[in-house]
Amino acid sequence: MNENPGIYAAFNIEPVEQTFKSQQAGRPIFEDREFVRIVIAGDKNTEVFREATEADKERFHEPYARFKKGLSAREQVTGTPLSEWPLLKASQIKEFEAINIYTVEQLAGLSDTMKQNIGMGAHELCAAAKAFLESAGNNAKASELAAENERLKADVDLLRGQVKELADRIAQFDPDGSGKSARAPKAAA
Repeated sequence: MNENPGIYAAFNIEPVEQTFKSQQAGRPIFEDREFVRIVIAGDKNTEVFREATEADKERFHEPYARFKKGLSAREQVTGTPLSEWPLLKASQIKEFEAINIYTVEQLAGLSDTMKQNIGMGAHELCAAAKAFLESAGNNAKASELAAENERLKADVDLLRGQVKELADRIAQFDPDGSGKSARAPKAAA
């Protein structure tokens, strides 16, 4: 879960010129450094792009871990892509992406201030996004319960088979149900 609702980060590598080393070598010398781009969902005018600090790496540990695995900036954002939500048209998706909203979770978590950037219908869309996520969560729980129910049914069937097998074995020793064994008594030595 995103501990920074409405704020998203993506990490990348950027070459940074090393002025002192460049002067010494007489040619440009660059060093790769990790940078972070921090955006606020719904606000296309507010973006921070700087060299990543340890605090950034800790604050945005999940995107940072995905970055270290080699994922692109777009792949570092997690959630349900807007393209997978049937409620939106392709044009709406492009409009949302223009203001740094890429997932249904980001849309559902927009602050009232950021909803103003979307315009009319923003409140309804955000409410629909929340309802979609809640419904998906309920469906996941229902699927989990259905799978558990099937497992329990299989266990019951297995136990019924074992009880029948035991009853059949008992019937071999007491075919008439009298409680007396059908086995012949052992001969005295």
